[in-house]
Amino acid sequence: MSQVIYARVPEAVKADVEAYADEHGVTLSSAAVDLLQRGLAAAGEERSIASLETKLAKISGERGTLEAKLQAVANEVSSLRSFAQRAAATTVGSCPSCHSPISGLDLLGRGLCGKCQASLLELIAPKKRSPQPLLDDRAIGALIGGLGVVLIAAAVLGSKGA
Repeated sequence: MSQVIYARVPEAVKADVEAYADEHGVTLSSAAVDLLQRGLAAAGEERSIASLETKLAKISGERGTLEAKLQAVANEVSSLRSFAQRAAATTVGSCPSCHSPISGLDLLGRGLCGKCQASLLELIAPKKRSPQPLLDDRAIGALIGGLGVVLIAAAVLGSKGA
């Protein structure tokens, strides 16, 4: 059942409704009802739109925070990668089993000789003092110092991204 609404509208509004009716091939009454329903629906959705805009702003802020944390992690990974490359290129001594050169990565990363796969634990924590040292103390010191710098940088960058 239809109801009647009597309303006075400005001439421009009536002209717009008539133009809408002509474009859509409907009567003036049908055009007015359609436009009124759309307007009411839009007005009802204003709260929903505002809520969505608030959520979008919050998510955008969280995204920025996550991007900053991701950048900090990328910086840490880059520092660790640089250290690993340096450790792999630095000869720190020789294997107690096969006497082949071992790198800082073999000693500190893998714990095994790159050639014979023998454990290098004896070099890190020897049971007895060898008459001839198998490790280059300067190279080990530089490597450990480099590791310290990387860890400090990672901690500083990590605290900035948190």
